[in-house]
Amino acid sequence: MMRHCPPRTVGICIAIAAAFTISASAAETGLYFNAEGGISFAQDVDISSGGAARTAEFDTGFRAGVGVGYNFTRNLGVEFDTGWIWNEVSNPRDFGLNGDISLVQVPFMVNAVYRFETGSKWVPYVGVGVGASYSVFDVDATGVEDSDGDLVFAWQAMAGVRYMFQENMSIGAGYKYLGTGEADYEIDGASLEADSVHNHTFSVVFNMTF
Repeated sequence: MMRHCPPRTVGICIAIAAAFTISASAAETGLYFNAEGGISFAQDVDISSGGAARTAEFDTGFRAGVGVGYNFTRNLGVEFDTGWIWNEVSNPRDFGLNGDISLVQVPFMVNAVYRFETGSKWVPYVGVGVGASYSVFDVDATGVEDSDGDLVFAWQAMAGVRYMFQENMSIGAGYKYLGTGEADYEIDGASLEADSVHNHTFSVVFNMTF
């Protein structure tokens, strides 16, 4: 751009070039917002009570979530995300119950996210996170209607790709793995101990930068 500037206007050209540079930098760093929704798969979980153990199997569930973060560079950002993950137990009769049993996870995660440059509108990314999850065990069955929750340690990994359909907005597909520590519940006077939960989610993800 500088070679097209007459000598007397070099200063103006420098100012314009600087303005474009600052604008581009601002678009690549700063605050952003995420929203996601998709299907959730929970691995089997062993649940014990009074020395007896049963294995809970789960139907396909749902995850919805939101997050807010900050891009420190064009590649690296840090974010906080939370949401709601629901899976219903597919074998309640193995627990001697006739009705519905469900497991709900409400994660509170801090993630580091790395975005790859492709020279196009497609933006692949990966990330890892740590935090906690409020785990709720809910029973709505004949003779038993009760629920209890426990706050447990949680960890997370993610990957996906987004398409920039606007300068500051993108939509794409993402995968998240959420693992949690063991949880204790009190259901209808009985103490339950649940092993770690391993949850896999495939979502549609929306991102907007400010």
